[in-house]
Amino acid sequence: MKIKTFFDFCSGIGGGRQGLEWAGLRCVGASDTSYLSNKTYELLFNVSKDHQYGNLRKLVGKNLPKFDVMIAGFPCQSFSVIGRQTGTNDRRGQLIYDIVELIKENRPKAVILENVKGLISHDKGKTFNDILFQIKSVGYNVDYRVLNSLDYGVPHMRQRVYIIAVNRDLDIDFTKFIWPEPQKRVRLSRYLHPNDNKMSDEDYTWFAERYLFNDENKGKYILEELLRQQYLIIDTRMSDLRLYKNRVPTLRAHRDGIYYVYNHELYYLTGAEALRLQGFTYHRINKVKDKVSNRHLLKQAGNAMTATVIKALGESLKRL
Repeated sequence: MKIKTFFDFCSGIGGGRQGLEWAGLRCVGASDTSYLSNKTYELLFNVSKDHQYGNLRKLVGKNLPKFDVMIAGFPCQSFSVIGRQTGTNDRRGQLIYDIVELIKENRPKAVILENVKGLISHDKGKTFNDILFQIKSVGYNVDYRVLNSLDYGVPHMRQRVYIIAVNRDLDIDFTKFIWPEPQKRVRLSRYLHPNDNKMSDEDYTWFAERYLFNDENKGKYILEELLRQQYLIIDTRMSDLRLYKNRVPTLRAHRDGIYYVYNHELYYLTGAEALRLQGFTYHRINKVKDKVSNRHLLKQAGNAMTATVIKALGESLKRL
């Protein structure tokens, strides 16, 4: 399939853009409602505000630049297992139907949609089946698969459902679309860069009291033993403690509290490291790490698409 351009809907900070640019495509526009994400996007990709088209809902019925591929990581909060799972009863969940209308109006050659795995089972599968039906009804062949970022060049456990749709007007044999094969796992140490993010003595005391000596974990973990395990990932949720080796658990927008061991010390996972775990390059990260707060970068990375997965999907579409 000959595809050269794409429009980045629900763009966030541009994980999808990074991936499709790696696949050789050119971005003609982006759309997102988050002011802070748009500012980070502009810094990462050196684009002006003119490149940002704003609220997706206001683009229905408007003239947009021609594009071959639509990519959209539409809001997942209403489908996530850690959210309320309000689905399409939530205005954010309804955004998918505006996306379908944009597909109908603009007739791209292909569509890449990304969301949380929980979308598949929401309302016993009715929501997901309706979304697939809506896309098919405007003239597209559709397939989907759950992919884990861990299998595509980053040490990040992130399962997401990816929907691929191809315009039936193209007379392309969609059955020949091949989902990208899992790749060799990579080493976590390449993605962590301990520096001034080391835990202070005061934070050690707080960490031990909250997570090691609480009623749930008391006697279960010994700090000295944890500190002997180089690059051990320690994930904290409420009073819970989870340990991982050579991988980081799913980054999320409203969650920090991921630590790692380096040379017998604990370090906080930084926003720059989170961007690397989502596939952003050092070149791009250096443009934002001193201009966007660490907390905002952590949140924005948690909302982003994994660039390496999108690159693989873009390359698969080009081979179709």
